[in-house]
Amino acid sequence: MKAQPLSGAELAPALGTEEIVRGSKSNFVLSFLALPADQREGISDFYALSRVVDDAVDEHGPEEAEGLLRFWREEIALCYSGQPTHPVTRAMQRTIRRFDIPHRYLELLVEGCEMDLKKKRYANFQELEGYCYRVAGVIGLVCMKIFGLGGEEAERSAVDLGLALQLTNILRDVKCDAEIGRLYLPREEIVRFGLEEGDLLAGKMQPKLVPLLQFQAERAQDYFDRAFATMKRLPHKPLIAAWIMGKTYHRILKKIRSRGYDVFSKKIQLSKPLKAWIALRERLL
Repeated sequence: MKAQPLSGAELAPALGTEEIVRGSKSNFVLSFLALPADQREGISDFYALSRVVDDAVDEHGPEEAEGLLRFWREEIALCYSGQPTHPVTRAMQRTIRRFDIPHRYLELLVEGCEMDLKKKRYANFQELEGYCYRVAGVIGLVCMKIFGLGGEEAERSAVDLGLALQLTNILRDVKCDAEIGRLYLPREEIVRFGLEEGDLLAGKMQPKLVPLLQFQAERAQDYFDRAFATMKRLPHKPLIAAWIMGKTYHRILKKIRSRGYDVFSKKIQLSKPLKAWIALRERLL
């Protein structure tokens, strides 16, 4: 007799916010230390939710991932009109109420992760931008709510910074994404630079890849420039965590450039002392 697949609730990790944040190696976590206690708690709750939703796709097969995403979507809905059952969403309900986070933002985050389950290629940048908005721009918008900043400039800088970070991630992770069948660089641009998907999927640095990768880096730089220019017009203290994240990922982008856009030979990352120095510098400004 064939065993019944586990439900989303059964597959969901039995961990709370603190355990998820403590076990994370993400660049985001260091920036949390710069926040006041209530905001640090709020952004930790949101980080944990984002992590489990993302892991639903990255760490499970398609059928299990679909079940988990349904579960998290239902749990998020219960945050707004009921009592969620999981430790992560129970904590997130507190943060939603404290910082008035719109339901639609969290729905978009799940939609973005669902795209990773169903979509392995992007025809053009317009398609990719829609994905980046869901998985990164919306994260910026939620963070702005937690930081206590509103208005058009704050929201625009949040989305621009989110896209800058995501585009940097996409460039840095071309090789490891290709290994699991994903290629985020737009097909239209691959063709424009005289390349084929196989040139990227081969997982080796080749001189002919440089113009395409440089183009992607310049686009990410444009988003950083816009985000930083707008953030400079906003109060610095509420945005310390955003500045730390922005400067950390901007340094990763600079490192990609300094290595001649070779994102294949070795994963590009920053040392812990350098990340700590970036965080300290932003806190002292």
